[in-house]
Amino acid sequence: MKTTTLLLALCALSLALASQASAAEEFDRYAVESVGASLSSNQAGAHADMTISFALSEDEEHRPFARTRDLFFNLPPGVIGNPQNFPRCTVAQFGSEPKQSECPQDAQIGITEVTLHELGTLIEPVYNMPSPGGDVVARFGLYAGIYPAVVNLRVNPIDYSVTAAVEGASAAAELISARTTIWGIPAAESHDEQRLTPAEAAVHEFPVGGRKSGQPEIPFLSNPTDCSLKREISVKAVSYQLPSQPSSKSAPFPQISGCGKLSFSPKFTLTPTNPEAFAPTGVDATLTIPQDEAPQDLATSTMKSAVVTLPEGLVINPSAGDGLEGCSAAQVGFGTTEPSHCPGAAKIGSVEVDVPALEHTLNGAVYQRTPETENGETKLFRFWVVSDEQGVHLKLPAEIQPNKLTGQLTNLFLGIPSLGGNPQVPFAQLRLHVFGGPKAPLATPACGSYATHYAFAPWSGNPATEGDAPMQITQGCNKGGFAPKLEAGSSSSFAGAYSPFAMTLTRQDGEGNPQTLSLHLPRGLLAKLGGVPLCGDAEATTGDCPASSQIGNITAAAGVGSSPLWIPQPGKDPTAVYLAGPYKGAPYSIVAKVPAQAGPFDLGTVINRSAINVDPESATATITTDPLPQILEGVPISLRTLHVEVNRSEFTLNPTSCDAKSIQATVTAASGAVATPSVGFQATNCARLPYAPHLKLTLKGQTKRTGHPAVQAVLTQKPGQANTAEAQVILPPSEFIDQNHINNPCTRVQFAANACPPLSVLGTATATTPLLDQPLSGPVYFRSNGGERELPDVVADLHGPIHVILVGFVDAVHKKGSEESRIRTTFANVPDAPVSKFTMQLFGGKKRGLLVNSKPLCKTNRRVKLSFTGQNGLVDRSEPKLVAKCGKGKKK
Repeated sequence: MKTTTLLLALCALSLALASQASAAEEFDRYAVESVGASLSSNQAGAHADMTISFALSEDEEHRPFARTRDLFFNLPPGVIGNPQNFPRCTVAQFGSEPKQSECPQDAQIGITEVTLHELGTLIEPVYNMPSPGGDVVARFGLYAGIYPAVVNLRVNPIDYSVTAAVEGASAAAELISARTTIWGIPAAESHDEQRLTPAEAAVHEFPVGGRKSGQPEIPFLSNPTDCSLKREISVKAVSYQLPSQPSSKSAPFPQISGCGKLSFSPKFTLTPTNPEAFAPTGVDATLTIPQDEAPQDLATSTMKSAVVTLPEGLVINPSAGDGLEGCSAAQVGFGTTEPSHCPGAAKIGSVEVDVPALEHTLNGAVYQRTPETENGETKLFRFWVVSDEQGVHLKLPAEIQPNKLTGQLTNLFLGIPSLGGNPQVPFAQLRLHVFGGPKAPLATPACGSYATHYAFAPWSGNPATEGDAPMQITQGCNKGGFAPKLEAGSSSSFAGAYSPFAMTLTRQDGEGNPQTLSLHLPRGLLAKLGGVPLCGDAEATTGDCPASSQIGNITAAAGVGSSPLWIPQPGKDPTAVYLAGPYKGAPYSIVAKVPAQAGPFDLGTVINRSAINVDPESATATITTDPLPQILEGVPISLRTLHVEVNRSEFTLNPTSCDAKSIQATVTAASGAVATPSVGFQATNCARLPYAPHLKLTLKGQTKRTGHPAVQAVLTQKPGQANTAEAQVILPPSEFIDQNHINNPCTRVQFAANACPPLSVLGTATATTPLLDQPLSGPVYFRSNGGERELPDVVADLHGPIHVILVGFVDAVHKKGSEESRIRTTFANVPDAPVSKFTMQLFGGKKRGLLVNSKPLCKTNRRVKLSFTGQNGLVDRSEPKLVAKCGKGKKK
């Protein structure tokens, strides 16, 4: 960049030599009349002499129409100068007048011919001077006759060209024109005759025979290395009389040719800061471009673009989003000379650039760029390379393109769009350091050897240099497998009580990433689905479910290392879990809504739906998720923790059995591996629960012998009690099963296909539970048990919001010492669920009645033996009489 400032200094030199001229009363005619630029060679990268000339308008007396105050020379991009290897003339040595100047002869880097109205045309040396700092990257000095002038060179923050400026020139000098030549190789013998001191210039005396340089022949200027650009040079002049009306003029810059001859041999390395597998890491990247500075050779081409593709597996680490901020174009000061004001939390790395034209290494920072939408596409992963040192305001944008399927990262250093590439400024080495640590922006792959592919394109237009930089991961190689851990349970274990329920699934770095999850709840751990408005299918697709459907929320952690990213982040959108209706054949479902927001990033909202399947015989629930996302916008999820809390008031209900149980999960990894973690679960204080069910059993219809009465059983139970585990009914000796009515039972195959024959239907049943808005009801079948028992089973097939099957085992019991037998029905597998009322009605009559009277009901023992066992182990036994009509209008 300092080389560029040198070129600008050439222009500024000519302007500085041109002093102000005043033309009476015609200040508005003050203007730059002509501008010119030439090179001693148009060869790209050649160390040619550059000459810049300009002239101001004159009146009839050959005087300028106004006195010049400021001159600005804007050199085109790619014009490079390097003042670092040459002696400098200090301000003290420069002096205040030509005769006092003690500038070192070898500090001369060019010569100027300046024309002043009164002094005529003067030939003056141009000296390399120390930069004063600030935004000035280099400075030249010269005398225009008796008038000293300095030329300050600054870097244009838009195209990184150089602007040379003479500011506050002497108003006494009446500048007409200037023609300044900056030497490509100042120590070259061809310049010996033009080496002179300001004192010699003042008396128009050149040293006889010339004067040789005491310095080696080192290039000072280099031609641009791009042959495609049409360049121009512009000059702006500002007068003292009308400072608000500057005059500008442009002229073509010589067309550069011969770019095919330029060399460009970059070398690149990229190494992770952490060699451990599946761990957070930064990177150290070094790009070296050897610069050919031999005077007889051509300069190395500058770099136009760089594309660096990281190896597969070296991916974005979600942990980096925790606390990260973005830096906008306004904050970084893009396109301005203002220093960047990026927030500290946006800094993700540092950079060092060795620029030959600068006195010191350029130090800077790497900042996360604020995501922006361009042409309808949101650019998420971009960063700035920033430095505000030595008069340079470097604000280079770069972009990371993740493969949305694999997460592989391609880094694009394409430069500034308006320039068509990176600044045409040579650098010897760039060292980019991306911070490591627990929240490092990258995550390493498994142990092994990898390669980073790179392609660096030169401005010369020659083919890009491509190659592969090796990389190795050598530590932590024992990671892997798939053994996620499960924690789950109710916050309160009190039996039969409502309590929030929580589940936490965790995995370690390096393990397979969970893809699907099925959670198998224990018997009796239920939910009160009644009264909860369901999220509709359309809303479930987008996650825009009503708040009244919410039953809980989710917390998740993703990323590698000890500090994963937790979602939701403070100040970001909350997560939610909603209850929804039927899904994939299941009666209910759960909709999980997780906004993927962290730091400056918004990767959208993850919607996952889980089917709630209920086992019809045990009423146990299994919740099965849809496939969990593995990658979002190219960022692998790397799920570490999934915590779901169902905390809706009076929603989750504990069992009333205190038997030891377990909550089990079936977790499938993206690799196909399957894990089945489980955790113990046990309710407490079951013995405190009362248990007092009440059954009313009624026979309707014929009471005489051989009559086939209908049967009605009504079981009721008050709330707050233990649920029933087993129910047994032993009918009086007078009641038998009519064998003629059991010859067509429903087979298990027919039952499963919902195709039972009509004669297998014995009646109907209805169950009412406080957990559902609607009762369950359905037919009662005689169903074959496959020969396990002599008689078929009595099966109540209950449908409604859920499907429940109650199976009663039917057999005959004999009284000891007697041939008397009685029919016994045992429901031994009753779900641990509250039922406020259960009604079963069996058909009567000769064609369909199951029971037949062996004796007249009203003249025999009608006692029924009842035995109910609660889930808490309490037993309720009784022997009530069958209710039947005996006598005129009487029921006993």
